[in-house]
Amino acid sequence: MKNDAWETLFKKHYNEALLYVFSFCHNRALSEDIVQEAYVRALRSINEEKDGFKFWLFKVCRNCYFDYLRKQKRVETLDKDVESEELSLVDDVIQQEEYRALYKAISLLKDSYKEAVTLYYFDGLSVKEVADIIGIGVDNVKIQLYRARMKLKELLENKV
Repeated sequence: MKNDAWETLFKKHYNEALLYVFSFCHNRALSEDIVQEAYVRALRSINEEKDGFKFWLFKVCRNCYFDYLRKQKRVETLDKDVESEELSLVDDVIQQEEYRALYKAISLLKDSYKEAVTLYYFDGLSVKEVADIIGIGVDNVKIQLYRARMKLKELLENKV
């Protein structure tokens, strides 16, 4: 019975978690590894979980990614040369045509805006949950979301 519950949770949140992690690393294989590692960690410590599973999973995914960076001892700016791989993942996860232009515009945002937009709009987390995951204040998240919306408006009006 417990395995069925885990399988259901895995299927329900896998694509969202994969897209979230992919927005950091722009590498599909690495994203899949990190999301799987997050589920393993979640499986080990499920009794400690207090908030909603999705919120908690995203926080674990973020921590797994930064753990990976620390292990690799390279905290560098991510290359933008993987655009074709990024688009293939977007095509797999986001199948509706109207979201493709939006996601392309989101990928052009700076990383802090991209993370806030992805968590708030695509993953449906509250501003407070986004602030807790990113580790900044609620007001700062609101400012980032506002600025990201203005930049997206500009990009989409110029037809990315």
